[in-house]
Amino acid sequence: MLKKKEVGMTRGWLLFVGALLGLLGACAPRLVLEPQVPLPQVEVGKGQITPQWVLPGNPLPHVDDFESYPLGAVLTTIASKRYGLLGKEARFTITEALNPQNAITRAVRLARFDGAFLTTGAGDWTNYRVRMDVKSLGNPYWGSAGLLLRVFLDPAGTRALEFYFGLEGIELTKVLGEQRQVVAKRPELKETGRGFIMDKMWHRLEVTARNTGEVRFSMDGGELLFWQDPDFRQGGLGLGVHDPDLVFYLDNLEVTPLSEPSKAP
Repeated sequence: MLKKKEVGMTRGWLLFVGALLGLLGACAPRLVLEPQVPLPQVEVGKGQITPQWVLPGNPLPHVDDFESYPLGAVLTTIASKRYGLLGKEARFTITEALNPQNAITRAVRLARFDGAFLTTGAGDWTNYRVRMDVKSLGNPYWGSAGLLLRVFLDPAGTRALEFYFGLEGIELTKVLGEQRQVVAKRPELKETGRGFIMDKMWHRLEVTARNTGEVRFSMDGGELLFWQDPDFRQGGLGLGVHDPDLVFYLDNLEVTPLSEPSKAP
């Protein structure tokens, strides 16, 4: 049994150690946990990632002859403030091409790249006219090969009017997320579409898009299709290829604001 003196000394020692530990704890730096801010989540549906911000957000007007870019450059990399990508990784590159006067020029090489689209514009683009020179290399694999042009494309790439022009004529499809609905078609223009795909010549395509939902597609001055949509009224552009082998060249892209009133029928 401990004597009273020893017990007193033990208690005193314990009190001293406790006070010392308390002092050290007060002087030690505190670890402060910062609140965790949740990061933006990418929506996933049925194994497919929803693209985010596929439009570069460039303003109108947009004019590009592609002459200032080095050969072989990936357009979405070298001019990321003017061009974006809808889809998986793709390499829309600058290449040499023969213009209508058979002089060497520079153009964009468009290929399918697993369904990807080369994009330009912003979500608030409306009341604009698109003009571009397009040439097919005439090497389709599918019987439905053609050019795809998306108008009124939203910044997330989930909605647009998709214009198909190729071996099966013309179709206009309304795209809303995973849903696709053909809203207009002109199968009687199969021969026109076949010529566009197979003649290996430059053609001048033109699109007019208005804030009334009106879109008008023309080639070489002749109208191909008119449609007025009740929902889509603004957005950027997307260019793609419907065929695993077919290649298009794109040159002299011009997107300018409209000034004249609508001439809808």
